[in-house]
Amino acid sequence: MKKAVLFCPTRVWGGIEKNVLIRARFLGIAGVAVYVVLLKGCFAERFAGLENVRIIEVASRGGDLNLSVVANYVKILREIGPDVVFAALKKDWWLVSLASKIAGVDRIVLYLGIARKVKSPIKYFAIFRWIKAILMVNSESLKNEMLKYPRFFDQHNVVRVYNGFDKPSLKGESLDFRALFDLPPETVIVGCAGRFSPQKGFDLLPGILAGLPGNVHIVHAGEGEHEEMIKASINGRPESERIHFVGYQKDLRPFFRGIDLFLLCSRNEGMANVLNEAMSFGKPVVSTRVPGSEELLAHGKYGVLVDVDDVQGLAQGIRSIVEGEKVFPSAELRQWIDQQFGSQKMIRETNRLFFGTS
Repeated sequence: MKKAVLFCPTRVWGGIEKNVLIRARFLGIAGVAVYVVLLKGCFAERFAGLENVRIIEVASRGGDLNLSVVANYVKILREIGPDVVFAALKKDWWLVSLASKIAGVDRIVLYLGIARKVKSPIKYFAIFRWIKAILMVNSESLKNEMLKYPRFFDQHNVVRVYNGFDKPSLKGESLDFRALFDLPPETVIVGCAGRFSPQKGFDLLPGILAGLPGNVHIVHAGEGEHEEMIKASINGRPESERIHFVGYQKDLRPFFRGIDLFLLCSRNEGMANVLNEAMSFGKPVVSTRVPGSEELLAHGKYGVLVDVDDVQGLAQGIRSIVEGEKVFPSAELRQWIDQQFGSQKMIRETNRLFFGTS
């Protein structure tokens, strides 16, 4: 049986962490023995019941020079003897890579979901040239961005694997936001989802609504460390009455079934999982022109693309869909996502990268 160890020791749950959950589930179903390393007391319940998936909890992720963490990782890896080690978070790259090298693991894959500047050239050189780790990215634009650093990266050690999802059923539980928030039947529900972070651009929501008719409301799903700060900035605006928060949703399917269209107002992304999910439910989308979105929307064929922080443009994009100026048929969106960004394609490419098989 093939073995994979996935490192994701974090106290924050977002798109990257969800990506680890999805890969763990599919690899386990495929018969791979999956071990997920998490911080003690953080998110183990979300992996509960997954086939062939075991959780290893650690007390600390340490820092770049934390030898006790390295020793613990080496001990874990030597006991398991994995075919591949995967580190989902950039802050874990060095410790995981070093521990894997010491433990004799031949295949080390490090995930990058958003463009980063190379600030530690010696560390990057050690990881990608001496230890020979492979960088997995989730969009072609992100791959091209990292290839701008040829001292560390080339076509052989940077691999693009799109995030993938199952094609969801349109039938099933749906959140009735009009009933939930006592809204008139003619209300248009714009969904947005993600952790509260300045990167996600949720502070722009009042300004976007200011440029839209009063029957347009926004419903947000998510949580995050900047929640109080961002909500405070929103609640000080008159448009806040048309912004509704439903918090963290373990299952987002009812959320997506209940909205009319989806908004991504991020300032930076790799490839936003929530945008992929919304389109897989056949929901028209408006997105900022961040890495990955142009590929996902085929440069505007399957959704409206707007420049980052362009509040008026985002409002106009929503208006163009609400008023029928731009139409994106549900069936076409679902087919596009299923064929180009489906879970089976992601798993085939992940297996090829992890184990050299499809």
